[in-house]
Amino acid sequence: MSLHFVLWPRQRVVVILMFVALLQSALAQSDKEVIVSRKALPVAVIKDRSTIQFFVEQYFISEDRIDSMEVFDMNENGFDDKDILKIYPSDRLISLSQAETALDVMRNWKRTGFIEVIGAKNKYGQIEVREKEYPVAREMHAALVRMIEEIYQIKGKKLSLFFEFDDVKGIAALKIWGFGDKKSLQDTTRSFKYKHDLLFFTRTDTVFVNKPIYDVIYIEQTKRDTVFIKEGE
Repeated sequence: MSLHFVLWPRQRVVVILMFVALLQSALAQSDKEVIVSRKALPVAVIKDRSTIQFFVEQYFISEDRIDSMEVFDMNENGFDDKDILKIYPSDRLISLSQAETALDVMRNWKRTGFIEVIGAKNKYGQIEVREKEYPVAREMHAALVRMIEEIYQIKGKKLSLFFEFDDVKGIAALKIWGFGDKKSLQDTTRSFKYKHDLLFFTRTDTVFVNKPIYDVIYIEQTKRDTVFIKEGE
């Protein structure tokens, strides 16, 4: 015995609507589970013709036109066989796990013009940087930390910034991600004000009185002095 099911037009519409509803529900659920963020990776930019030709031969690249190439350090541990090569202007992507000769060349690439400043909270709850080789970079780091702590409610949250300043092109670009809620960046009541660090100096002295007349003696004194602090402290 065989069973046959026949869907009439109205029933087909109902089934299609149910399928669409289930699909939308699944997509909505996946949106809640997937967080789209951003990550900055080290990139090697190749523009000279000899190096471009070297990669063309190593990876058997067939392109009518190649203006430049980029190699992305996907794991941020140096260039190796787990990285990606991108070709411009075609935007073609190639895995670097094929040519050992090219990998040997890339493993010798060194990052130049790159400084990383990392600070950690000390016992007083303040971000402390131990980098001393680049004081200008340390001051930039300190200024950013103070600014973010003042205008952004950072406690218990994360925030990622990428800042690019190009005086030749006359542009300054700031990219912000990882903040979660956009409302935290729309609050116009919080603004950064440049402040000077305050240094409190306390002095204790003793006053001897042979025959006190009053139970309480008020002593008022104003003193001005200059405190010299060694640079970097």
